[in-house]
Amino acid sequence: MPSLFFLTTLLQTADVARQDVANQFNNYLVLGYFVMWLIAMVYIVSLAVRQRNLQKDLRLMGQILEEEEK
Repeated sequence: MPSLFFLTTLLQTADVARQDVANQFNNYLVLGYFVMWLIAMVYIVSLAVRQRNLQKDLRLMGQILEEEEK
């Protein structure tokens, strides 16, 4: 009987260790997804800012051309 108790204790300890490793991996997985979403959002915002600046430049160039035609 003591060997059975030892075996069940050993298996439970190994199971807890596996769960700890799995939980640690899950934390890195969530962190990785967060970083990827953050990078994607920064990229999208930078594209929006660049597009807005290009539209301003086009309007300014149009105004300059209209003034030169007069």
